[in-house]
Amino acid sequence: MQRLKAFACLFALLALSSSVTGSLFSQDYWKHVRAVNDNGGGGNCAACTIVTSLLKQVSEINNQPIENLLDEICDWFPTEAAQMCQYYVNTYGDIVIKLIDQGLNPDEVCAAMHICTDPTCAMYPSQRSRRSQPLPEVPVVKGNPSFDPWAWLQAIFQRVANHKPMFDMDGDLYAPEPVLRGSSWRGRDCHDFESAYYPGRESPAEDLNVDYNCNGILGLDSRGNSYESTLCDNTGAIGVAVVGDSAGAHFSIPPSYMNASEINRDTFDNLLFVLSNEFDWPQKSAYTGYEPSTPGSPVDSVYLRMRERNLCNHRDYQNCAVNGARTDAIASDIVITLARNQATDRPLLLFYESVGNDVCSPHHTFDTMTTVAEFKTNVLAALNYLDENLPMGSHVVFVGLADGLILWDNLHNRTHPIGITYETVYDFLNCLEISPCWVWMNSNQTVRETGQARANALSAVYSEIIGNYTFKHFDMAYHDFPFHQIIQIWEAQGGQVWELIEPIDGFHPNQIAMSLMAEVFWDDLLADHPTFFGEVNPNNEQIQQLFGNQGGY
Repeated sequence: MQRLKAFACLFALLALSSSVTGSLFSQDYWKHVRAVNDNGGGGNCAACTIVTSLLKQVSEINNQPIENLLDEICDWFPTEAAQMCQYYVNTYGDIVIKLIDQGLNPDEVCAAMHICTDPTCAMYPSQRSRRSQPLPEVPVVKGNPSFDPWAWLQAIFQRVANHKPMFDMDGDLYAPEPVLRGSSWRGRDCHDFESAYYPGRESPAEDLNVDYNCNGILGLDSRGNSYESTLCDNTGAIGVAVVGDSAGAHFSIPPSYMNASEINRDTFDNLLFVLSNEFDWPQKSAYTGYEPSTPGSPVDSVYLRMRERNLCNHRDYQNCAVNGARTDAIASDIVITLARNQATDRPLLLFYESVGNDVCSPHHTFDTMTTVAEFKTNVLAALNYLDENLPMGSHVVFVGLADGLILWDNLHNRTHPIGITYETVYDFLNCLEISPCWVWMNSNQTVRETGQARANALSAVYSEIIGNYTFKHFDMAYHDFPFHQIIQIWEAQGGQVWELIEPIDGFHPNQIAMSLMAEVFWDDLLADHPTFFGEVNPNNEQIQQLFGNQGGY
């Protein structure tokens, strides 16, 4: 029984993560969840139900009693979660096992423990409705009020609450390590004790023999000229960045985390890395991805294509997207984390995207959606800040809001990895009032279409701004969120739409979609705005001969 600790607590975390589908680190979301946590049990009920369901499934797949399985499975998880897990097994373990052994389904287990309090909110309603006997009487379980089992996890979240790198010794907003808003999110800092050296710098520092912009090009040639000057000056080198939400950050819960048939000794080896990157994969995103492709996980990005066009762009990327962000947060909290010096740095190609959160929330009302007037005010506030900080010759590309109707149309009758339909998952989260997007993840067609109408109206604001406003340091362009184009490409290859959507949250574009998104952005912008990317550097071959992979990432 002691081995229940890691399994139970970890899946509680995963259940909560999936329920917020990308808003895990959004303060606004969690304020709401705390406010309505008594609505059927809220997030606690969702966590309990999913954990219990997975416990039963893993036990059945492995043909082992739950007690025996849990004695073995603890070793599959990182030790950092041990105290948290021990707390949950001490508090709930014996009761959970007893209730499961009595044949109760996950809804009934969590209701009997007084965690789920609304019988209409159920993931397995058919079993519950057939049960004629009352639920067993279980006393209310109270934990140790002096011990916070979530403290270690909250500490990780707190480190990135300001959306800036945790390990940044010189304060230039670049870091040498990948996690905690480090080099997964921005080009690796090759001199973390010297704030004058960082990716994207144009003007040279005092020592020409130093790689002052971390692109791997350094030293002097036989004539005493710096290689950076001879190989990169006047080549149109330009960085790429994105400010926005979880779609820009590429939120993704690994499917194996909640698929009982894939849970094994190796499943959670990368858990701490995933947590420290906020369940985001900016290193594989459509905007700033740089990791090599692997079978089944293609990586392509605007950054990689810009780097191929000009190797002087190496490491000049920034992903400043935040899970759960709306345009008001982008203007007030997120855009200020962009690292660009107007006087010393290269221009920037910046993608501004907020594809859903201005219409999405857990609230069962349309009143929480951002109005057209508010949206315009928020976007203009961000643009005014950018005009004061971006170098001359920069470009801003607005990305429109998503067509959220695609989600229901292509997923509702399919089976979620946990073993029930997406429609059931959506309805369950809505019943508990913890869904990240009540309007789109909804069985009511009128609600879905009303939300989409607002999304379309907000997207139209970008064209209005482009037509009526100008800024000194950058020009602007607009691009629809390209999911329909991605679908056309994928279907032409024999694929189906559902294969482009994250399987766990049923909400975000997945890795295949991210790769195709980069292709669409590049092809369309190169056709309509070729100057945005700079010229092909004629010195690329020489750079590769002299500096190889330029230090990698």
